[in-house]
Amino acid sequence: MALCSNVKSGAGYPRLRRPPSQTRRYRRWATPSTGNARPRKAETARCATHAKMDKRDLASNIAISLTNGTWSKDQVTAQLMRRFPKSLHRFSNQLSAELLAACPTIYAPSANAVQNVLQMSAIFERIFRYCQRRNIWPNPVLVEPIMAPTATFSELEIPQLPTVEALADWLLVPIDRIDYLADPIGRHENHEVAAVNHYHYLLHPKKSGGLRLIEAPKHALKSIQRQILRGILDKVPTHDDAFGFVRGRCCVGAAARHAGEQVVVNFDLKDFFPSVGTGRVFGLFRCLGYPNTVAGLLTGLCTTRTPHRLLKRLNPADRAQYRERHLPQGAPTSPALANHVAFALDRRLAGLARSIGANYSRYADDLSFSGDLQISATLLGIVPQIVHEEGLSLNPHKTHIMSAGSRQLVTNIVVNRHVNVTREKFDKIKATIHACAKPDDERLSDPVFRAKLLGQIGWVETVNPKRGLKLRKRAIEAIRKATIRSPSRNTSTQI
Repeated sequence: MALCSNVKSGAGYPRLRRPPSQTRRYRRWATPSTGNARPRKAETARCATHAKMDKRDLASNIAISLTNGTWSKDQVTAQLMRRFPKSLHRFSNQLSAELLAACPTIYAPSANAVQNVLQMSAIFERIFRYCQRRNIWPNPVLVEPIMAPTATFSELEIPQLPTVEALADWLLVPIDRIDYLADPIGRHENHEVAAVNHYHYLLHPKKSGGLRLIEAPKHALKSIQRQILRGILDKVPTHDDAFGFVRGRCCVGAAARHAGEQVVVNFDLKDFFPSVGTGRVFGLFRCLGYPNTVAGLLTGLCTTRTPHRLLKRLNPADRAQYRERHLPQGAPTSPALANHVAFALDRRLAGLARSIGANYSRYADDLSFSGDLQISATLLGIVPQIVHEEGLSLNPHKTHIMSAGSRQLVTNIVVNRHVNVTREKFDKIKATIHACAKPDDERLSDPVFRAKLLGQIGWVETVNPKRGLKLRKRAIEAIRKATIRSPSRNTSTQI
């Protein structure tokens, strides 16, 4: 039964009789002098008599304000009560509970997702009918987006970039250039006439067969990725058991954790970087507090989609994940993003290790456990299940169980009694130094070769200082002989 007047024309409907129980409520809306119904005065600053909205417009209006902040029942309820008149506040708790049940995320979902839930809600239908009858609609949302990090990341000192303009100012790159490099919808990469790619592509054969795709960003994109790495990702803490690509940690530290144990069990994550898709990367940036638009651009800058011309050269089994956006192996941001995305995996596997009295470490895609002999059966049954639940997969051909009676390796470092380099590695470096000492060998005069050799010796010294010192003494003697043979050549170096 329509009681509200047409605000634009002023034409009203005659007073209609109502039961005594509704008379008081009706008088709040009626004009005593004329008896015509009039729009109720807005009860909040967010409501006024604007042009009529349809259900979709109202849902969009409310969704924008609900997603501009933290995604919690108290916050959503408070926003609904702020946007609606007091007479509709009774629906706020029910509607907020319905929204959080439909979008059970720790950060605010997209406005489109919230809008779709609202449009299908019976409670929202009643709210819409109320606004429609009285021609009272929420004001447009004019509040700027804000940073809304989850509780875990609320204390991080990261750049505050609530808008695309703020992101452009921080990167010192125009907005249209950011959109061009991020290419979130793939309009540049999929262009049929002149496809634009921001990466160099290299294919290397794997020892196990197939090809490994290296996607190295070009200079412009790489500089932006390095800034994202230094300014944002390096300030996000990684799990204590992650040793790869973390400042202050290395493969030697990961291996030392497993030295002297009865058994070592190694697992390998299959295609680690390509397995991390945009959803996980976007979720990380949203958890850090960046609004949907900014998080989407940051995700686009850190992920890529492999061009069709390269997909044809890959194994059919690998094409599906490379066809979608993924972390490129070769980008400076990929290792840090992979570590942060794998935080939940590390937490679960570390908890499993503690429950069975084992040690755990992860170096990039290498998962290592060590402990008593009986841990093997438990790990073989539970680890694949946990990895699968975290959206990753194992390479079954690289699962190894190594007892103390055989050589135990972690990140290609021997850990039977203490950390040590493999015999093959040591003998190879020793043979190279011996060959360089021969009169007809001039490789030490090449500064690139010499730096590579000394780098290998330095790595041996890191693992086993005593054995590394032996190699260094041999290298010094070989360089001295090369200098005597060819005094005109510059073979001096800091060793």
